[in-house]
Amino acid sequence: MEGRTRGALPAAVRRGLEDNRRTGRTPDGVEYAYTVPDPRKYPDQFLWDSCLIALAWARLDAGRARDELRTLAAAQEADGFLGHTVFWSGPVRLARLPGYNVATRGARSTRTIQPPLLGWCWAEVADRSGGDEGFRAEGRRAVRALHGWLRTHRAGPDGLLGILQPDESGLDASPVFDAPLGRRAHPRPGFVRLVHANRRRGFDLARARAAGAFTAVDPLVNAAWALSWHGLARLGEPGAHEEAVRVTRALEHRLWDARDGIFRPEGPDGRPLRGDSWAGLAPLVLPALHPEVADTVIRRHLLAPDRFWLPHPVPSVSAADPAFRPADTGFPIRRYWRGPTWPFTWWFAAQGLRTHGHARAADDLAARARRLVAREGLREYHNPLTGAGLGGRRFSVAAVALALGDD
Repeated sequence: MEGRTRGALPAAVRRGLEDNRRTGRTPDGVEYAYTVPDPRKYPDQFLWDSCLIALAWARLDAGRARDELRTLAAAQEADGFLGHTVFWSGPVRLARLPGYNVATRGARSTRTIQPPLLGWCWAEVADRSGGDEGFRAEGRRAVRALHGWLRTHRAGPDGLLGILQPDESGLDASPVFDAPLGRRAHPRPGFVRLVHANRRRGFDLARARAAGAFTAVDPLVNAAWALSWHGLARLGEPGAHEEAVRVTRALEHRLWDARDGIFRPEGPDGRPLRGDSWAGLAPLVLPALHPEVADTVIRRHLLAPDRFWLPHPVPSVSAADPAFRPADTGFPIRRYWRGPTWPFTWWFAAQGLRTHGHARAADDLAARARRLVAREGLREYHNPLTGAGLGGRRFSVAAVALALGDD
């Protein structure tokens, strides 16, 4: 069965990615070629979505993988900033403007970040592009500039990045942010007030902290940050490996909960935020993570069948957490990342398992993910108990199921 699934899946996934691919030229002459996460729900380019989509494209067409990342780089501002959403086909839709992280209606991108995976994914695509040294050099420039902006505007003295909204973590309405945000949690009505306050502050982290507003230090964001430094090292940047190790050590020192064996975000008061989100497992992707820490996370959480190793892993919240909800939550507006399994978690978990010597478990996860995509199609997320597809029906990130192996 697995052989048949692996043989048929690439063609089906490619059709889905082709349908979601967009090409064109902006009025000011910038060419773009990217893959929308979902043509109806998410018709723009999203930072960490495109990074993982590029990994899938790299298994099918290295040229299109390069296009995906070059289009992200084309949206980069002169100071290195790269927003989490880029509006290539026109400004943000009016219906979404009140709650969107833009400075003005005509902005080309949001003023907020997402987990900065760009360096790692650029290195992966470069390695699959043969001897394209020009592409590798482009990556060094783009990632170096992005890292420079993040260091200046988001990094603290220990090198860890801060976020000023829960959606900057990539996990939007994760229950770990409920306590410090209350009525301002995403997507409750008060979230719009949070966005407007940050808009007035220019989406500036230092100003938000000075105002006593919500900020956090998130393990997923900083795992991606350290991994991007590892990618920049692979692209040939001097000193990048050392910085990746420094961020990893800071993660272990500041966000590791040794008692519970999981990483926890730090809230606005400097205290850990409770709740067992999959973000607490994300640092497993880091090769410099201390072996005892990695072993604890894997044994006590990731491979625990009553927590994250469910029939369709990896859920966005541990099944042992009181906040766990395996299907859609909230009406009329859904509250995401409160239990279902998302394709983003597949890649982080598989990468982490392989990095720390659990290749067989990684292969098992990859096989389950491919079977799920073969059965349900490119779905946005899944019930981790039944595998039922939920959310968007043409979700490009699910194609990352092709990129979970060690080939």
